[in-house]
Amino acid sequence: MLTLFLCFSLETQAKNPTNETELDEAEITRRLHAMENRVVKPRYDPVVMSYLKTYLVRGREGTEQMLGRRFIYFPLFEDVLFQKDLPEELKALSIVESALHNRAISRVGAMGLWQFMAPTARSLGLQVDANIDERRDTRRSTEAAATYLKALYKQFSDWELAIAAYNSGSGRVIRALKRGRGTNYWAIRGDLPRETANYVPAFIAASYLLENFEKHGLTPKFPAEELLLTTSILVHQDLSFDEVQKLTGVSLETIDFLNPAYNRKSIPASTRGYYLTLPSKVMEKVRVYLEANRPDGASKPELISSLNAPKVRELPATVLVEERHEVSAGETLAELASIYGCTADKIMEWNKLETAEVAPGQFLKIFRPKGRELRFRIERMEAFSLIPMLQLDPIQPTEPEITTMAKDATAHESFQYYVTTRPESIFEITDRFPGTTLQDILKLNDLSSNRIIRAGTRLKIRKL
Repeated sequence: MLTLFLCFSLETQAKNPTNETELDEAEITRRLHAMENRVVKPRYDPVVMSYLKTYLVRGREGTEQMLGRRFIYFPLFEDVLFQKDLPEELKALSIVESALHNRAISRVGAMGLWQFMAPTARSLGLQVDANIDERRDTRRSTEAAATYLKALYKQFSDWELAIAAYNSGSGRVIRALKRGRGTNYWAIRGDLPRETANYVPAFIAASYLLENFEKHGLTPKFPAEELLLTTSILVHQDLSFDEVQKLTGVSLETIDFLNPAYNRKSIPASTRGYYLTLPSKVMEKVRVYLEANRPDGASKPELISSLNAPKVRELPATVLVEERHEVSAGETLAELASIYGCTADKIMEWNKLETAEVAPGQFLKIFRPKGRELRFRIERMEAFSLIPMLQLDPIQPTEPEITTMAKDATAHESFQYYVTTRPESIFEITDRFPGTTLQDILKLNDLSSNRIIRAGTRLKIRKL
């Protein structure tokens, strides 16, 4: 809800009072018009600028923290939206609603990342009671939000009207449309409640922020690694946070942060199952424990039957991928941070470096966001002239091209060629071909390290 966003804004301003500087409104307007967004048509609006001033000027510290939290949640949001065949851009709605605080609660009682009121949550199948509030369950609340958004779009056949209805309810949007002043959001905006009248501009501002924050000198503040490298499992038996803490050594504070839906710090037994999310490195201990303590000896046959279904279902939720980067001559931590979308301080922390000096041939452990989160880095890399680029068999780039190669006469294996249409890192190319590895691509193309590949380069990929 926008009221919650305003509270976030005031909080960050109080923590980080900053003399407001002038934003280049002409440049922001140009970027807005150039943005491609399947949900809204970005446009300049005084309300959009008001939100951007909060993000980019008055509340910079809070904005950087929020941008860091997106690494915890966005991979899951993107997966759910993809499964529901919804535009990925809808993930920006969570910024408007909760500023990515999983325990956010509004003045009227809306709760969680997607700010559901209790009746709406229950109508979408979420459990809301004294024991469990699934409005705070990241996975189930996201699935509910996607279901709700899809229903609203089916009702209005217009995304701007649909997200306006997400804020105020479809009834108010229908009544505004019936007044006959227009058939789109901007035409009926004056007939909507004030908060809803500001809602689409707030969404535009959040979308602009996600695409352009680096251009305004903002650097995401990464959360702790244990909050980023996580896995979820479906648990059917009683399990308290105290038991999990003793079993894994993970702090109760971390367990609680990753599992905010459980009001009594305990997962109750159920045939439906509830999600438990933990740092990936400890999940195997929990899996073994749960398997060893299944209530298979229960006296009621029907309970045994239901609980004898798969007890522990692992759900991939890792949001970072670990890379091993070999330093090349002339590379600096600042350049690597630009490539991988992190900070030099983080690379030093991950590798326990005492100084920022690195040497050619040195291997560094680096965590990068998985999959689509790489896109914002490429824009920066294109303009970063100091990054050495490799060029192999350049051809004229057109559309992304993958061609098949006949079986290799010596290795008896089939290959395909991938032609880059813009500068890409090898780890991004690896993501395009599930089953292949970064090391395999390096070896097949006689590359010595993970570097940026020029547009128009043809790479050999093993065909699985």
